[in-house]
Amino acid sequence: MHQYPKFCQSSSEYTQNNVHNIQKGLRYSTIIREEAKVISEEGSCCMVLQEIGFQDAAGHGKINFERIMVNEMGQESIRLSYLEKNSQGLYQTVSRPLEAVEDDIFEIIKKGIESRVISPVLQAGLKTVIRNTVVQPVPWKPIRTAQYCDIYARGEVLACGHTISMERIFIKGLNVFNIRLAVYRKNPNGFWAMVLSPVSMSEEEFLYLFQDSMKKGVFSKVFVIASLSLL
Repeated sequence: MHQYPKFCQSSSEYTQNNVHNIQKGLRYSTIIREEAKVISEEGSCCMVLQEIGFQDAAGHGKINFERIMVNEMGQESIRLSYLEKNSQGLYQTVSRPLEAVEDDIFEIIKKGIESRVISPVLQAGLKTVIRNTVVQPVPWKPIRTAQYCDIYARGEVLACGHTISMERIFIKGLNVFNIRLAVYRKNPNGFWAMVLSPVSMSEEEFLYLFQDSMKKGVFSKVFVIASLSLL
């Protein structure tokens, strides 16, 4: 029987370095801007190839969905992040996992397809997964409780020494169910700790994560049916 890791109360620290733009000729046909963003995070560089942003359903901030190149080898990933306005009224990336209602996750898929942040290969893969995976009902009892939220279901995929999870959580202070996309790594004490950063992963990892989340009851059946209509 699968054992979920014991998550500690404290989260690992996340340091986001300065963001800067560079002007230069680019050979990548998928870039949708003349000006490319080069973002330095945790000592490694990435280039944003495509992106789409939209207001979240609650109206508190924006969700950003990006296709990025993460290293010199040309490895591409997709990244989901949350933005809020700072004191100057400008949107700034928040260093935390993405938490969003199912309507927002639906918009991520919809706008990702329209903007081609989601590639045709991933789109076809999602369609196949939804058609061939039995959707488990949403659990009515939490699998873990904490002060901030209760976790009702969790899908996960292991990737390079860390775990990417998609969780159905009930936020007690807001009295609402959200889907949380987060990364967990082991801290020096051997406990799994949530990383306070936006989540990036390969399309293959996203596909496996989406399928496991369907099997674990993270998504409602209404959401799954609506998502299939987009594909």
